[in-house]
Amino acid sequence: MRRIPTFLIVIVMLFVSGNSFAQYNWESFNIGTYENLNSVSFPNINTGYIVGNIGKVYKTTNAGFNWSLKTFPSNGNNFYVYFLNSTTGFISNQGGLYKTVDGGDNWSQITLPTAYNVTSIHFSSASIGWAGDWWGDVLKTTNGGDNWVNTVVMPGYNSKVFFVNDFTGWCVDTYGYVTKTTNGGTNYVQTRLTYDTLSSVYFISSTVGIIVGDSGKILKTTNGGNVWNLISSDLYGKLNSVYMESPSKITVCGHDGLVLFSTDGGNTWAYQISTSSELEQVTYAPASSLGWAVGELGTYVKRVATSANACVGSSTVKSDYPFYSYYMDSRTDMLYLANEIYLAGGGVAGNITKIGFTFDSLYSSQTLNGFNIKLKTTTVASLTGFDNSGWTTVYSGTYTVTGLGQTFIDLQTPFAYTQGNNLLVEVCFNNSSYTTNTFVNSSPVPGMTYHGHQDLGSGNGCVDITAGSIMANRPNICFFTSVISGNQNQHSNVPKDFKLYQNYPNPFNPMTKIKFDIPKSSFVTLKIYDILGKEVASLVNEKLQPNSYAIDFNASGLNSGAYFCQLSVDNVPFAIKKMLFIK
Repeated sequence: MRRIPTFLIVIVMLFVSGNSFAQYNWESFNIGTYENLNSVSFPNINTGYIVGNIGKVYKTTNAGFNWSLKTFPSNGNNFYVYFLNSTTGFISNQGGLYKTVDGGDNWSQITLPTAYNVTSIHFSSASIGWAGDWWGDVLKTTNGGDNWVNTVVMPGYNSKVFFVNDFTGWCVDTYGYVTKTTNGGTNYVQTRLTYDTLSSVYFISSTVGIIVGDSGKILKTTNGGNVWNLISSDLYGKLNSVYMESPSKITVCGHDGLVLFSTDGGNTWAYQISTSSELEQVTYAPASSLGWAVGELGTYVKRVATSANACVGSSTVKSDYPFYSYYMDSRTDMLYLANEIYLAGGGVAGNITKIGFTFDSLYSSQTLNGFNIKLKTTTVASLTGFDNSGWTTVYSGTYTVTGLGQTFIDLQTPFAYTQGNNLLVEVCFNNSSYTTNTFVNSSPVPGMTYHGHQDLGSGNGCVDITAGSIMANRPNICFFTSVISGNQNQHSNVPKDFKLYQNYPNPFNPMTKIKFDIPKSSFVTLKIYDILGKEVASLVNEKLQPNSYAIDFNASGLNSGAYFCQLSVDNVPFAIKKMLFIK
C-alpha cells in the first residue's frame, strides 16, 4: 500500500498514549454462549458471576479461567448481578429479584415494592443495600435484601446507584440527572448534568467520583458531587460502565468493544477496541488489577497481563530445596497453579525462557553436575509424589549458584505455555560430592512441593530418587515469558464478519480514527469522499489478511463539512459512514 504521510494504518490490538497499557491488555474469550451477557460481579479475586439473556448464569472459582453454567429458576433475561461475598448475592431477572446464600446453587425470589426490572444493585454494608430499576425508582433494604422500600423516583429511566457508605450515595438516569443523598435516602438533591443518558456512576471515596454516558460523556467530581466537570476522552460513542481502582486508575467500557483506561485521574486516556460487540459492564476484583467486562452476543473480555515476569510467592521462609547440595543427589517437584501465575501478573500465552529463584543464604559457590530443570503443564492441584512422565527438559548440564538475591536461569529450550494451565517444575541434579547448603526464599504452601535427597554415589538423582516427602513450604519462583502477541493459543482475534465502524471521534478536528474488520483475505479499499462525491483521500488499496484494522485520518487540509467513508471489498462497495469535520 502506498503510504500517505497523514495516514497511518495499524492493527487495532491496542491504542495507547504513554505506557498506560504497558502491563495489561483486554482480550476476548469464549464463555460458551452467544446470548447477550448483561452484568458481571466479582466479590473476591477468584469467585465471579456473569448473567445474561434466557436465564444464563455463569460462575467461576479460579479468577475467570473456567466458567460453569448454573441452574437458575427463570428463563427470562437476567439484567444485573451483584454479590456481597462468594456465597450471598442477587440477580435481577425479568421475573423479579432473586437472592442466593449458597453461591448460586439455590435461589429465592424477593418481593419488591415496584413491578419494574431492577437494573443496578449496590450494597454499602452487609445489611444495607440499594437498587435502581427501569422506571427510575431507587430502592433500599436494611435487612440484607430480604425486604425493600422505595426512597425516590428519578426524573428519567434506568436508574443506576452507587453508595460509599450507608448514608451517602448517588444515582443517575437516562435524562442526564444525578441525584445525591447524605442521610440514607431520607432526602435527595437532584441536578441535571446533561441531556444525554447517564449510564454508570462510581465513587472511590466520598469526594472523588466518575459518571459516564452517551456521546462519550465522562464527568468527574472531586468534592462529592457539588461540582461536576466534563473531562474529555476524545470519543463520542456510547459509554456504558465505569470502575475506579483508585483515584487515578479508571476503566470505562462501551460501544463496539471500547475499553478506555486512565492512570492520571482522567486527564489522559488510552483506549483499546477489545471486541466488535457492545460492552455493557466492567468490574474488577476488590483490591486488585484484575478486570472483566461483558456484553452483547456472549462477549466476555478479560484484563490479562502482558508483562513477561510473573513471580509467585513473597514470603522469606528459608528452604534448602531445590538446591539441596549438602547431599550429592536431589530431586524436587514444585506445583504452581494457573490462577497463582495469573494473579502474579503473568500466565499469558508465550514461551517461558527463564525461571528465577531468590537465594537467601550461600555459604560457597555451588556447582551442580547433572543438573536438570523440567517443566510440564498439569491438571493436578496438589502433589503426593514425584511425577515420572510428560516432562520437557528445558535445562541439562551443570549449574553454579553464584550469588545472593534473585537469580534467573536461562533455559536452553524455551517452554511453550498457554493460559489457564497449572505448571509443574522439577529441579534435580547428580553430584559426585557435596559441600555446604544453599537456601532460597519460600512461602508456606502445604502439599505443593515434593522433595527427596540422597548420597547415591554412582546413582542419578533425577532418576533413582523415587521417594521423598511432602514439604510444608514451596520455593518462590519467577517465570520470564516471551509473550505471544494476541494469545493465539487461547482464542482467535479474527473477526466473524466484514464491518465498517463509525469513526471516532465524530465530529472531529482534524484527526479521527476509522476501524474496520476483515474476516478473510480480500482486496480492500477505504476511501473518503466529499458531499459532491469527489474522492478526497485513499486510505487503503491492497489485499489484507483477516484481522481488525484502524486508520488515523488527518483532515487538516480539507474544508469543514460532511464527508463519507466507503469500504469496498473485492471491488464491491460494502459500507459507507458519514463523518463530520469541524474546524
